[in-house]
Amino acid sequence: MLTARIGAVLRIRSRFWLLATLGLLPVLLLLALFIGSGLRGVDCGYHWDEAEFHMAPARHMVQTGVFLPQSYIYPSFDQWLVVLPSIPPGVRAALDTHGDPKSVQAAMLAAMDAAGYLLSVRSVFIVMSSLAILWVYGAALALRHKRWEALVAASGVALSWPYAYHSRWAVTDCILVQFSALTLFMLALFHRTRNPRWLYMAALAAGLGTGTKYTGVFLLGAVLLASCLDISRGSLFGRVQRLGALCALAFGAYLITTPATLLDPFRFLTDTHSISTYYLHGHGGYTATSGWDHARIVLTFFSLAYFSPSQWLALPLFVAVVAGGALWARKDWRLATILVAFPLFFLVMFCGRYRTVIIRNYLLLAPFLSLLLARGIADLAHWLRRPWLKGTLQAGLLAVFIGQAYWLVAAGESIRHVDPSADARHALEYVAQHPSEHFRVSGQVRTLAKQQNLTLPANVVEGPAGSHVVFFGRAEGPNSWTWKTNDPWLTEAVFGPREIDFNWYSSWSGYDRVVVMTLEKARETGVALAL
Repeated sequence: MLTARIGAVLRIRSRFWLLATLGLLPVLLLLALFIGSGLRGVDCGYHWDEAEFHMAPARHMVQTGVFLPQSYIYPSFDQWLVVLPSIPPGVRAALDTHGDPKSVQAAMLAAMDAAGYLLSVRSVFIVMSSLAILWVYGAALALRHKRWEALVAASGVALSWPYAYHSRWAVTDCILVQFSALTLFMLALFHRTRNPRWLYMAALAAGLGTGTKYTGVFLLGAVLLASCLDISRGSLFGRVQRLGALCALAFGAYLITTPATLLDPFRFLTDTHSISTYYLHGHGGYTATSGWDHARIVLTFFSLAYFSPSQWLALPLFVAVVAGGALWARKDWRLATILVAFPLFFLVMFCGRYRTVIIRNYLLLAPFLSLLLARGIADLAHWLRRPWLKGTLQAGLLAVFIGQAYWLVAAGESIRHVDPSADARHALEYVAQHPSEHFRVSGQVRTLAKQQNLTLPANVVEGPAGSHVVFFGRAEGPNSWTWKTNDPWLTEAVFGPREIDFNWYSSWSGYDRVVVMTLEKARETGVALAL
């Protein structure tokens, strides 16, 4: 009898875990796609912030044995991630030398100086950035979304090309997104259970986010707002006491990651003042003319570029985000206030104060927008009464997600197979496919065509004729400071590696690519071929 009961219990538990695993399979596939395509393109060239503000400070900590990086343009959490791949060699050295600290230090420095160390660090950043997918999925489930709705929310992060290519860089932005998503997950659990421990966990996540990038402090605002809107805490004193405890917990978590705030205060204040002041005045082609122009650029990015590389798909998805916010406000105004007020408050404060617009600074909003996206699409599905309409919506969503998944895989592979000759050939094929237009073709593209025995299309013309230009953006374009950027209509076509979206990072210092622009756009940005 006892054996039979144990067998029955084991069968029930096995069935439970099987069903749970099958339920998680779609989001785990998203996770695998994100990590796999990210790692395939991990050798994505040069990034201006990696060496100076992340790799060098982390190495300095190991070299001196004093874990203060002496560089505080960014907080220090990412420096700990940079050190992470050097720990296994340090552990091996400790075992081989019976814990000799000099040997451990030497082994860690040798690992950090090895040729492939940067790629190892980038791999760590990709994997940690991928956790945002799980946190958003969990947040949707915590708020009682259906599993397919939670999958839509997770896809808003997992299938976003901008999030994917930013995650390959060993810099702060996507790690902050991960903490933004974790904060959102904890707030969702608090909203569902009213258990204050989840609110404290959210404050902890916000503090760690601030220790990743200073703008993470805005996440604490969302946590404090959730606390203020909680009507279960009756007395005013109790509410104020909890607000103080939340701030203290967040500050403590931040200090653990960035102790230099107290231990190296003058250098810390100098560096943070420097970066804050720099953003006030603009940066080459990333400069907005006003606060309104700044807001326009950010909203253009989220509405036309974030959710899909195709503007025709990105725009309706962003409309679903806006609709999701409005519909949520009708059903649960407290939660909607948090989900909507946080992005709006961040944009108002950041856009109103600064003139430098680099899109990676706004990615921390992505988890909130992705949750609103799922709500907007779920309510649309609820309104569609006829089964064939719901089926059409589901099939359309599936097609969009498959297309974006394919784009991520192809983007990763394009980084592995950089071929300027092929890029020139594909650009000339594009020219031939538009016989009614006339194109000026640069000298470098012509040279590569000649090397491949290619005949220039009949609609290739010499200056001053022509309404379009074809050239290598980095080698034959203007200097990086002159390039016009943050413009989704900057180019008509781009041929080359997809480690970045050229329209938003046209001054990129990494791989080169062939770009096709209208003569007017090229003249605005100072392209010599267009003048």
